[in-house]
Amino acid sequence: MSSKLAQGAGILFALLGVLLAAGGVWLITLGGSWFYLLAGAVLAATGVALVRLRASALWMALGLLLFAAVWALWEVGLDFWQLVPRLIAFLVVAMVTAAFAPRLHRRDLAPALRCRPAGALAGVLALGLVGFFAGMFVPHPTVEADGSRAEVTNAAAGQAAGNDWPAYGRTSSGDRYAQFDQINTTNVKDLQVAWTYRTGDLAIDGAEYQVTPLKIDDTVYLCTPLSKVVAVDATTGKEKWRFDPKAVVSESTQGWKRCRGVGYADLDALDTATAASTATAPAQAVAANTPAAPAICRKRIIETTIDARLLALDAETGKLCEDFGDKGYVDLGIGIAPAPKDSDAGTYNVTSAPLVADGVVMVGGRLNDNLTVGEPGGVVRGYDVVTGKILWAWDAKRGATDSTPLPEGQLYPLETPNFWGTAAYDPKLGLAYFPLGNQTPDFWTGNRHDYSDEYTDAVVAVELKTGKERWHFRTANIDQFDYDVSSQPILYDMPGKNGETTPVLVQLTKRGQVFVLDRRTGQPVVPVEYRKVSTDAMPGMKVAPTQPHSAIAVGVEPFKESDMWGASIFDQLYCRIQFKQMRWEGEFTPLSDKQRTLIYPGYYGGFNWGGGAVDASTGTLIVNDIRMAQWGRFIKQEEAKRIGYKPSTEGEYSTQTGTPWGVERSMFVSPLGVPCFKPPFGTMTAIDLSTGKTRWQVPMGTIKDAPVHGIAPGVDIPLGMPTMGGPLVTKGGLTFFHGSLDYYVRALDNDTGKVLWQGRLPVGGQGAPMSYVGKDGRQYVVVVAGGATRTGTNDNRGDYVIAYALPKAGK
Repeated sequence: MSSKLAQGAGILFALLGVLLAAGGVWLITLGGSWFYLLAGAVLAATGVALVRLRASALWMALGLLLFAAVWALWEVGLDFWQLVPRLIAFLVVAMVTAAFAPRLHRRDLAPALRCRPAGALAGVLALGLVGFFAGMFVPHPTVEADGSRAEVTNAAAGQAAGNDWPAYGRTSSGDRYAQFDQINTTNVKDLQVAWTYRTGDLAIDGAEYQVTPLKIDDTVYLCTPLSKVVAVDATTGKEKWRFDPKAVVSESTQGWKRCRGVGYADLDALDTATAASTATAPAQAVAANTPAAPAICRKRIIETTIDARLLALDAETGKLCEDFGDKGYVDLGIGIAPAPKDSDAGTYNVTSAPLVADGVVMVGGRLNDNLTVGEPGGVVRGYDVVTGKILWAWDAKRGATDSTPLPEGQLYPLETPNFWGTAAYDPKLGLAYFPLGNQTPDFWTGNRHDYSDEYTDAVVAVELKTGKERWHFRTANIDQFDYDVSSQPILYDMPGKNGETTPVLVQLTKRGQVFVLDRRTGQPVVPVEYRKVSTDAMPGMKVAPTQPHSAIAVGVEPFKESDMWGASIFDQLYCRIQFKQMRWEGEFTPLSDKQRTLIYPGYYGGFNWGGGAVDASTGTLIVNDIRMAQWGRFIKQEEAKRIGYKPSTEGEYSTQTGTPWGVERSMFVSPLGVPCFKPPFGTMTAIDLSTGKTRWQVPMGTIKDAPVHGIAPGVDIPLGMPTMGGPLVTKGGLTFFHGSLDYYVRALDNDTGKVLWQGRLPVGGQGAPMSYVGKDGRQYVVVVAGGATRTGTNDNRGDYVIAYALPKAGK
């Protein structure tokens, strides 16, 4: 290699060293690490020496690499992804300098490092670099499995649903556990596509496929983002019928079109259950309280639409059940206040699957966040599944005092926390459970009502038949960060040491907290500690001095400077500077107008609406999480308007009209678009609910299809990316998941977290897989793929329903 190339490399090293040192000085003034100044100075000196062709360049380069290695190991230990940006740049500098060693002045170079020895050293350093790159293609678990198998404590778990998938979470318990083991850890490698169906509704222009289908008898039922309901044959994928309610898309739902699932009711089974429960009652009383059953629509598909209607369809034909409501429809807008004046922000609609159980349809509703005060309230209502008549209405203002529906013409209270997910139900206790959010606007708390504070981010238990509240438990106190709880509660009977069982409710939260409560009383079964948090808030803000923390949590360790990441040593330095400039006193550090506040866990999760799954046979909780820090800052509305910010509910600016401040916010990323905090950014975790111990935790998803600045790298580097949707767990020892940002459905070993099989999808997915056994005796796993979450474009979108199964015998 020529001396001029060596000198050119020296100039580059010197410039980069000066840049690193200058940034290091800035970081030191903020109270940060001294490493970057020292490393930058040595790197610059190495570059100068290389320009002068001095042998000291090699010694300094090697010394710098050794210094960086010692510092990195001291700061982050053997965390592979933390070591990458700390060492690769200096490894490259040492390798290049060693390669130029023959061109350095020989009188300054030790004989042992001339010519061939120097080349060998460069080769060794190159091998180290290759080793780093090879390590990028290997998953690095955050918690390694210990090799043990989970103990089976309930061999009969999951059998109540037979071969079907009759509810959003398979049953009303929401555990997403299927007792099928035809597909298992030994043969899942042979899984193949059995059939593919396309709905015809592409997930474009703000539409997202987040649906988990149902399977009843030999039919699979699902809905599209535009609220169309489709029935297909469960063994062939051939369409049986479809129904289009012709949902009206409003300004509010223009960018928020989705349907996460439908409900199902069997009136024959309901009549049988009702007769059994009233067998001892006087015949006259039974007759007086039992409406005449219709001759048609004995099996019903229940759907909520994006334009706030509730409808019932005949599951056999797809025709409206005309005896339900008004010719098949119930208007959910009755009793809901209109949007505030000059605003469409309060438009009420429903996106999640209703709970359908014991003759009751239970629904909440979605409201836009952050744009204004005076939005409609978050009433939760129960309707008769036969007639569509409203049975009860619960809202946070009335709480436990009254759940009777309001008379016609009256409106439910404004600004109450809303429930926009799917509820769970315990038929033995007769209790339904639903989670709530907070009062909007989310980031300003000065206008919060006392009743809103009482039910902030709470899980509530009500009697399904009456809506009467039995208990509620807050997962946060005065939520300032849109930590609304949205995932379906999971009901599980936890075995005790002496053979007894405790009926528990597992509530996942955006905060990454896993609250385990006795579902009879709402009292914590897993300990909850109330920790002090920062209260240094803006004038007029209401903040709580403590926040609840469960003994079980995922991805909630407080950030420190050394957790800052980046694709290189330079954007890592940038991220550390940004971190030191932000307000950060741990979770719930209040927003300010003076400087940005770091928000972590972020308002997308932790655990979002996708929820988790429980292997009910072993008591193992399987959950996917999101780890994406954000920042936020208050800004005067007039200033935001002057700058030209465009208001939205979830974008980078929201007006919070009616409060003193708007709010600007964004992801915490480097100039390259890389997250400023350490990987993984999404994981799958297995937790033993009886002990609270994490059995394993693995990164979920690769960067292959995740664009950075519009460019998808196309390589399967399992960094662990933000996830959406939820998992499916089966008795076959497998967890299925397809809510990663890359286009794969995967099967993980329940005991180790190792990926045993993956199938390439045409586009990304967001929902949760489901499984059933068809009339042909084969077990199927079905996923719906309409595109990865919130790409912001109509590229790589789809409408696919794909069923997987093992090959037929003899093939």
